[in-house]
Amino acid sequence: MSQYTVTVFGATGKTGRHVARYAVSRGWRVRAAGRRAAAHGSLEPFDWDDERTWTTAAAGSDAAYVLIPFNHPGAPERTPALLSAVAAAGVGRVVLLSSLDVTEAEADSPLRLAEDTLFGLPAHTASLRPTWFLDNFTHGSFAGMVDSGELRLPAGEGRIPFVDARDVAAVGVAALAADGPTGALPITGPAALTHHEVAAALAEGLGRPVTYAPVPAAEFVDLMVARGFTADYATFLAEALARVATGELVIPVHDTVSRLAGRPAHSALDFAKYYA
Repeated sequence: MSQYTVTVFGATGKTGRHVARYAVSRGWRVRAAGRRAAAHGSLEPFDWDDERTWTTAAAGSDAAYVLIPFNHPGAPERTPALLSAVAAAGVGRVVLLSSLDVTEAEADSPLRLAEDTLFGLPAHTASLRPTWFLDNFTHGSFAGMVDSGELRLPAGEGRIPFVDARDVAAVGVAALAADGPTGALPITGPAALTHHEVAAALAEGLGRPVTYAPVPAAEFVDLMVARGFTADYATFLAEALARVATGELVIPVHDTVSRLAGRPAHSALDFAKYYA
């Protein structure tokens, strides 16, 4: 039999690098689609702005992992076309990194359009729907605050079952397998935490002080803009966190990781120790 082959788009990214690593550990051949080499897998030239590379990056693979790079101009709107090209290239199993928020997204949002396209493909498909990433505290939106020792967020005492990117990748690899699960796969951490609890876990795991202070949304937006983020993005985060703070948004804990990865989901402390 030929070696099981998967194309991983975004193999240098937050989840893609773990997907590639776990796939290699299974003995699969990994084609890391991108513009630069990844830590795992062989480089497969791919450019969001060059559709000629879309088919060549996918052709010959048994499965593909696709994500939506919202920071690449035009890519979110072109993701449905990429998904269609991947399936047209003969890939029989396609896994998309989506979000737990997709069910509340507008019908014409890039996230909803991508999922709608995914589930209409002539292939076995799965949508990964993770909640907020713990990784945002170490190399994402809130990393600067953690570095300063204080999380200043408009989240009140609201709880979120934050998830480790490694767990998202583990579910993704399970779905990429020839007999993997299909459909919508909600992914969360093992427990819903306040930001006080997240800060305490980060402090213990990183070995340095990290605290949390609830602040008004306007102050948070100013802080994020001062750190180089756009006002629109900061406002988007503030509004999402406000829904958690008021209790309007309650995110249930799901057992998807333990069911499909064969191990418990990583806790916030597990994550902090790993990052350290």
